[in-house]
Amino acid sequence: MVTKVDPKQIFVDIPVTNENTRNFKERIWFIKYWVEFMKLNPDEIWSKGQADLIDSQFIKADDFYKRLEQTEKGREILKRLLEDKIKKNFS
Repeated sequence: MVTKVDPKQIFVDIPVTNENTRNFKERIWFIKYWVEFMKLNPDEIWSKGQADLIDSQFIKADDFYKRLEQTEKGREILKRLLEDKIKKNFS
């Protein structure tokens, strides 16, 4: 059984001065929320959600590269990325 975290109980005391600050505050809030969720739930519960998130990132990246391969410009970008990677690995 999943123990819910009340989002209203997670407080981040950072004044919002612009969009970057608001984004940063939301990220800090989510980190605190996730830590609380992990504390309240067994590893089997929260690690499944975390694994699903990580797996979805790999799937999205793979889809992105496949879409790039479908156009000439995309293939040029992929070629440049691969060349840069090779240079970094051998320099």
